[in-house]
Amino acid sequence: VLRVAMNLLGARKGLLLSREDENDDGKLDLVVAEGFEHDATDSAVAQRFAEEVLERDQTIRENDQPDIDREARTPADDEIENLVGIPIYIRDRFSGVVVCANKPGGFHEHEDEVLLALGDHAGAILENGRLHGRLRSAYLATIRMLTEAIEAKDPFLRGRSDQVSPYVAAVAESLGLDGKRREDLLFAWLLHDIGKIGISERILHKPRPLTPEEQSIVALHPRIGYRLVEQVPDLSPLALHILHHHEHFDGGGYPGGLKGEQIPLEARVLGIADLYGELTANPHGGVTPEDACAVLESRAGTEFDPAVVRVFVDAVRSQPQAGKEPHALAAALADPEIGMRRAGPEPVVGTDFEATDSLTLLYSHRQLHQDAGAEAERASIQGGFFAVILFEVTEIDAINRAEGYAAGDEAIRATARAVQREAARRGGSAYRYSGARLALILPGADDVEARHVASSLAAELYDEPSVRCGVGAWRTADTGQDVVDRARNEVAGEKVGLEPLLGGESE
Repeated sequence: VLRVAMNLLGARKGLLLSREDENDDGKLDLVVAEGFEHDATDSAVAQRFAEEVLERDQTIRENDQPDIDREARTPADDEIENLVGIPIYIRDRFSGVVVCANKPGGFHEHEDEVLLALGDHAGAILENGRLHGRLRSAYLATIRMLTEAIEAKDPFLRGRSDQVSPYVAAVAESLGLDGKRREDLLFAWLLHDIGKIGISERILHKPRPLTPEEQSIVALHPRIGYRLVEQVPDLSPLALHILHHHEHFDGGGYPGGLKGEQIPLEARVLGIADLYGELTANPHGGVTPEDACAVLESRAGTEFDPAVVRVFVDAVRSQPQAGKEPHALAAALADPEIGMRRAGPEPVVGTDFEATDSLTLLYSHRQLHQDAGAEAERASIQGGFFAVILFEVTEIDAINRAEGYAAGDEAIRATARAVQREAARRGGSAYRYSGARLALILPGADDVEARHVASSLAAELYDEPSVRCGVGAWRTADTGQDVVDRARNEVAGEKVGLEPLLGGESE
């Protein structure tokens, strides 16, 4: 949006500001800046003219260097020679300002109607992007719920998708599939057994070998899965992959008896991944990855496409630990829009409410321990770091006594919102640890970085209730519990020494 505006107006610099004010500082938030040599985040010039645009509800021009008090100017402000501010509306509501700067000769020649039309165009683009993001969230949430439904129906499948999905992703890349086909293949893998929802649990969980009749019933699951996903327009591209994942390369499979390249490539990959997962994740005694690869190779040319088998076993042998990665499924379903939605007040469709705290809508104490354990396992396998920061609102008892429990709850929620914003900025996750304690997991952060984040957040919370912090950074051989305990002990011992906020006294 900003680059289009700059190109159309012939501007060399530009800023896009949003009215959202996520950090509650009373200013418009800088979304993006282009062409500046210095950081334009706190540009006094941009803020002043954006506020004038908001106040007057019209475009504002300044064809000479803007007159701003020297003490308020930033290095980025000194780069601005002239500018124009254009209001952006989304659904008739003021949403932000496009500021274009440094056009040779100034912005005299552009009519207000042209500039306002440009603002309307920018608003339409942003709204379309927002709607697309919401549709994307709903799509991913649907896949998440269906995946959970499969695992609830057949506990044997629980964890299989998570363990094998890294290999499916690696095969998709090796085969040169474009981004959309890679994603469709991975989602088809997650949903390939969705048809088992229509099969009796008495048959699925039978401890003895199935009768021929029972086997014929289980063989219906690709058709059932095909019909299910075909009913969801956004999932329909996955339907044929799911329908044909039990076809054999020599034509001896089902349901269509397809052979060779008649079988969709994605379905050929799914069939191989399905057997590999069955062999290695069998709760009654799975085989090693190498033994499973040997079985796949023995069936190449009959049951499976030999070329795809080679790619799959190469992926397994090159990263034998990948299937143990605890967050492979979560990564497959990760999406920027999901993260942004979780930063807001509404839960994402399909969220496990047992893992969510009802007061703050952050993840729960239980989820914190699960995620810390997964991060510790990841760090021990792959190397790297992670840290846990614990925040305690120290004046809750006093607030409850003086102002009532509703005020105390609001103090916790205010701190939770700040912690969640920081989690969204840093790619982390926020939790309610206990009554007045909140937590933040920072993947990839060491002790120094975590303490910097804690200090920055303390400064941001200056107008909120008094808090104190503790930091636990992962060390070699630590469990997730060790890291959480280290942060908790530091809070209890007041070892971080962050200044209490809002005039609070140290306890």
